[in-house]
Amino acid sequence: MQLPTLEVFVDRLVAVSRIEGFDPDTPLTTSGVDSLDLMEWVYDMQERYPDLGLDESIVESVNDTVTFRVIHQQVLAAHGVTPVASATGGDA
Repeated sequence: MQLPTLEVFVDRLVAVSRIEGFDPDTPLTTSGVDSLDLMEWVYDMQERYPDLGLDESIVESVNDTVTFRVIHQQVLAAHGVTPVASATGGDA
């Protein structure tokens, strides 16, 4: 199974939430994304990537420090994949 990249995660979130200027490194609680946006994103991802294993519990894990990049890393880790550092120093 090919896992979606962080960019795909972000693109789908932006598409369902219609938020502009989303930064995956900003804590979700201050990013303008609310729990309904995340739920729509989960349902969208479940439809597009049924083998990904995303469910509603991901929304419950959001606190003042959780970023979208962290969520992506958690999904990769659940599938036994280690994120690779990008050329800019962030995770892939």
